[in-house]
Amino acid sequence: MKILLAVDGSRYSDMSVEMLKALQLLADTGVVVMTVVPEQTFLGGIVIDAIRVTAAARKKARMSQEKQAMAILQGPALALQECGFRVETLVCWGRPVEQIINKAREMHISLVVVGAKGVSDSKRFSLGGVAHKVMKYATCSVLLVREGPSAIRQVFLATDGSKYSEGVVRFLLDLPLPKQSQITLLTALQSHAASLAKMPSLDLETNQQVLAELQATEEKAARAFLNKTKKQFEERGYEASLWVLRGEPTEEILIAARELNPDLISLGARGLSDVHTFLLGNVAERVARFSRYSVLIGRNPEE
Repeated sequence: MKILLAVDGSRYSDMSVEMLKALQLLADTGVVVMTVVPEQTFLGGIVIDAIRVTAAARKKARMSQEKQAMAILQGPALALQECGFRVETLVCWGRPVEQIINKAREMHISLVVVGAKGVSDSKRFSLGGVAHKVMKYATCSVLLVREGPSAIRQVFLATDGSKYSEGVVRFLLDLPLPKQSQITLLTALQSHAASLAKMPSLDLETNQQVLAELQATEEKAARAFLNKTKKQFEERGYEASLWVLRGEPTEEILIAARELNPDLISLGARGLSDVHTFLLGNVAERVARFSRYSVLIGRNPEE
């Protein structure tokens, strides 16, 4: 596994370092620590008529920005080296989203790690709004960090049985997670309450019976694929449990997460397209945006 850690000098970058340490990755894991100097800071953040800027002034401004960028990389790189990671540093120039995504692709990165928020000081290289765009458009898995736990004890995996969910399961199994981690598997089935009122011709009692049979069939299928996933984690020595909930997936996942208080929420980047199944779809993006916890969005390399 090769990891790209995007930093901007904010406390969220520090949290990202702590998260990588908490995952207890193999000591020789390769980590590229990267920062991006946005285009608007090429001249020190000052808008000047290009004709009036001398080559010497541009060179001086760039050297100043380069120095600041290297200073931002120094702390995270040293902290990860002390943990035994193989660390390299990288300063890029341009649009942060494009640079992070392009470098991840060029360097065959397995996981991009980035703080969910960046610094508010405009003189720094803030990744703030960049994180969610990277999560949305990157072709590899992305970990958005909101807290840097000292250890991973509780992992919350939302799944719908799709190939995308299976991909994030494989990713979690390959990390590897600390053996003391507890894995909670959840799926959210659609609610049929509105459909009950619209069912034609049949009387209420018959409608309720039809609905009950439908829900029972759905729940049986959901428990079947959850138990299959549960067994995979148990075979690796993890303690695993499962929840089958009913309702709008984003809402159910966020409510359940607040109850569990996990160190990490994980789900696939996309779900099934069949509306009759356990749809996650764009749920991943909404969960990542509104969650108070760190979120791992898993992607298969072939996506």
